[in-house]
Parts: sequence; structure tokens; C-alpha cells
Amino acid sequence: MVFARIVYRCCYVIGVASGTAAARLAADFRALGATRPGLVPLAVVLQLTVLACWLIVRPISLTAFTACFALAPRLQAEA
Repeated sequence: MVFARIVYRCCYVIGVASGTAAARLAADFRALGATRPGLVPLAVVLQLTVLACWLIVRPISLTAFTACFALAPRLQAEA
């Protein structure tokens, strides 16, 4: 069960880091959407890059959460 505990901790750290990054990217996306009317073309281009980054980070976050969720009952049964 030591291996499961190590995997759980790694997934937890990855989940927290990628979840934080995904939340920041989502906030940036919303902030770019609220720009002044004169900057709309630039905001759209910047939103596309932020969206592309978010589409990479979000699945990593969800996968790490799913792994933690799957391993948690094993580790609770051990304690």
C-alpha cells in the first residue's frame, strides 16, 4: 500500500497545481472578455491562446482528481 500512498500524493500535488493553473486561466479568459470595445480584436486573439492552454491544463486536473478519488477508499481502509 506504500505505492498507492505515493501515487495518491503525486496525484494530489498535480491536481492542486493544475487546478490552480486552470482557475487562473479561466479568470484571465473572463478578464480578457471584459476589455474595452477598442481592444476586441486583440482580446479575441489572446482569449484563443488562453483557451488553448486551459484545454490542456483542465484534463490534467480532472485526471488527477479522478485518480485521487479512486485511491482514497483504499487508503482509508488501510488506516
